[in-house]
Amino acid sequence: MQVMGNGYVPQGQELEKESRKIFNTLKSGGVVVLPFDVSYAIFAHTARAVERIYEIKNRSHSKPNGVLGNWEIFNELMKSSAKDQDIVKCITLDHNLPMSVVGEYRADHDFLATTQHGALRRSTKGPTMDLLMNAGDLHRELTKLSFSSCTPLMGSSANKSLSGNKFELGHVEAEVTEKADLNVDHGRCKYENEWFIGSTIIELGTHRVLRYGCCYEQIQKILNDRFSLALPDRPRSGSMSVV
Repeated sequence: MQVMGNGYVPQGQELEKESRKIFNTLKSGGVVVLPFDVSYAIFAHTARAVERIYEIKNRSHSKPNGVLGNWEIFNELMKSSAKDQDIVKCITLDHNLPMSVVGEYRADHDFLATTQHGALRRSTKGPTMDLLMNAGDLHRELTKLSFSSCTPLMGSSANKSLSGNKFELGHVEAEVTEKADLNVDHGRCKYENEWFIGSTIIELGTHRVLRYGCCYEQIQKILNDRFSLALPDRPRSGSMSVV
């Protein structure tokens, strides 16, 4: 098991150097366990590497992966209204919170032009795609590299399927870390939570909550105060996800 990192988030040139090595591993067909603010995740780029994620996690093929996104990727790739653009900007840029958005994407965009069909097929559902946005410093660097080189990065949480998100590398099951080509250790995730769940997922257009994840109460308040959108309260028990 190859491990990179010393249990903290590097900054400046150290972060850029680390991000470049991670990105090159992903672009060349590797599978990497990544530390994001919302949880540890497992990501890939090529079709075969994406399939390996499903094998490693024992993940149902009915569940699509998410794609790393930022403000530029969101604006260019997703079909969104002016209101949805304002909402995403308000949450991710103005309030610096993480979130995932699901909506229709532009299949003919250059960002996806060289993506292998198998990888894209596993990371979309019909005409829709799930973008993970603003999930920390490493996420920011990787999305910049991804967008500038038209190399989408796809994946999901780093854990055996249905076992709950993990917030430290040492808590990720050995069956996952031992089969990844690289594991990155940045210590404990910023948004560790009692529900063992990652980012909050909002559907564009309908503003339906697809997952009650981290920072949900802050997002709920912002949407109510700024956009007069009354989202339901987090469920007290049972499933917090409808996807």
